[in-house]
Amino acid sequence: MSGRPPWHREWLPTPRRIRVALDRETVADSRDAMVLRQHGFLPVYYLPERDVRTDLLEPSAHTTISPYKGTASYWTVEAGGRRAESAAWSYPDPKPGSPDTRGYFSFDFHSMDAWYEEDEQIFVHARDPCHRVDALRSSRRVRVSIDGVVAADSSRPVLLFETGLLTRYYLPLQDARIELLEPSDTFTMCPYKGRASYYSLRVGEALHEDAAWYYAFPLRDVAKVENHICFWNERYAIEVDGEPLPPPARRPGGDGVEAREPKRRFFTTPPPESMRGTRPGGLQHDFSRPNGRAEGPPPAHVDLAVERAGGR
Repeated sequence: MSGRPPWHREWLPTPRRIRVALDRETVADSRDAMVLRQHGFLPVYYLPERDVRTDLLEPSAHTTISPYKGTASYWTVEAGGRRAESAAWSYPDPKPGSPDTRGYFSFDFHSMDAWYEEDEQIFVHARDPCHRVDALRSSRRVRVSIDGVVAADSSRPVLLFETGLLTRYYLPLQDARIELLEPSDTFTMCPYKGRASYYSLRVGEALHEDAAWYYAFPLRDVAKVENHICFWNERYAIEVDGEPLPPPARRPGGDGVEAREPKRRFFTTPPPESMRGTRPGGLQHDFSRPNGRAEGPPPAHVDLAVERAGGR
């Protein structure tokens, strides 16, 4: 619509109170936060300077460059007995055509101890207001085969539909070959579903590592997947009502829900006008941090194992 800025779909106010804590001390607390849904990246909360404890911030020499937003200045956060190096940033002079983030701060998600929406803790990253997750009970028959062996067969699955991602088929544990499963130390976090634990699966002498996952304590919106197990569509043969699922049109290893980096098959936010036609070398992804995000601390202060899992 004419008259709107090119980033009107990306820079949105949130009615939720947002709080950030380090070492149990509140670093920021705002009822006027904004969420940046930057094209191709995870959503990020930005909080007005007036709601940030700037007395806990120490200027850092670290900077990052965004071909879309400009140069980010950084601050080290020190609260209680903790020091988070270059964990806060702002854009004092954002580029034309990008959101006007002047006067706002954001924080590296995993450098902080806790984030809250109202009084509920959130995990991994800010939740996208345009992202939806639905867990629906179904009577479809779902069969999972691995190396020719049926690993699970159920007519009472829960289908999980998530914006921009594959449909996932969660089957009751009672309908899986429990004797083939071996607990794994792997875990991952999801802002919409919670903490996933994993099973490896042994067929003969072959061990399929992290073949399936489950949520022992799923978040409220997907409570129906409790005590259900899900296998990778990308790796194994899954039939639904006797029809094999076609191979997913994406790179091997999944499109980033549980044990994969948080990428999407399709960007749910279209590129704003100022980004269209940009060639490789000038894209934001060409300047992204080691964890794949647009901003963040120097590599020495990024724990990639935590980033891959989505939390500790």
